[in-house]
Amino acid sequence: MAKRFTVCLTPSFQRDLDALPADAQHMVLKAIQRLETDPFGPASKVKKLKGEDVGRWRLEVLPYRVRYDVVGADVALYRVRHRKEIYR
Repeated sequence: MAKRFTVCLTPSFQRDLDALPADAQHMVLKAIQRLETDPFGPASKVKKLKGEDVGRWRLEVLPYRVRYDVVGADVALYRVRHRKEIYR
């Protein structure tokens, strides 16, 4: 049986998610469900970021990016924004 991770939403992530259009919210929620079983893959959608900021991992969901960290069995979601805004 695959290891299960617990996905935790931060208040900043929830605010970003609420600001997205409804169809984008649905896509993001569907994508983060996959983080419960494998927050490190698939390689085409997940990337480890350089630097010491929070959100050392990034998940690609069409034009949006989800920044998160993995601490033990917890996945902390920090931000979800358009790809042009997420790294500012």
